Amino acid sequence: MSDVSGFLIPAGFQFAAGKAGLKASGRTDFALIVADEPASAAALFTANKITAAPLTVDKAHLAATGGRVQVVAINAGNANCAAGQAGLDAAYATCAAAAVEFGCRPEEVFPSSTGIIGVPLPVEKLVEALPRVKADLGAESDHFQQVARAILTTDLVEKTAFARLTVDGREVRIAAVGKGSGMIHPRLVPATPHATMLVYILTDCFTRDAERGG
Repeated sequence: MSDVSGFLIPAGFQFAAGKAGLKASGRTDFALIVADEPASAAALFTANKITAAPLTVDKAHLAATGGRVQVVAINAGNANCAAGQAGLDAAYATCAAAAVEFGCRPEEVFPSSTGIIGVPLPVEKLVEALPRVKADLGAESDHFQQVARAILTTDLVEKTAFARLTVDGREVRIAAVGKGSGMIHPRLVPATPHATMLVYILTDCFTRDAERGG
């Protein structure tokens, strides 16, 4: 596996990003994190009364699968928030399309959106971009960095963190990627107040061998 700032990317995951046409800048705005097989997952969600449609879907999906996720689909440029039923429909449509592409259950897809609030998400752009982004999936460090760049909105820099440790004589790798800038009075439950953000932490510590993700 490739090295990023001295740390290896956790085994069992692939990453890619591409352009779906959501960002006015024309930069990459759609990213995928894909586990080789459904992986154990948990999440913290904002306690704000107004939440984006993907969060509603994510909570339902984690409950339905008992905390298993295979595909994380993240778009930037549109938060899919305060869009009513259309927002929920868009989130579910993203999951359905990703499930077809990766041969998993729609409930094993974890959608995320960040960007402009109150504007309907043109989900057809994400569905159209899915095969292109899938074709570029890889497990190297540059693929991981593609995700960090694609999910930026008003952020000034990419946000990543890495660690590795030894558990029962085996090296365990942890990698995190996130975004968040200029958010107002957010809160994550049950933790103490934090900035509203998207953060994804990956590790291979729960697998039986270092070649499978968890």
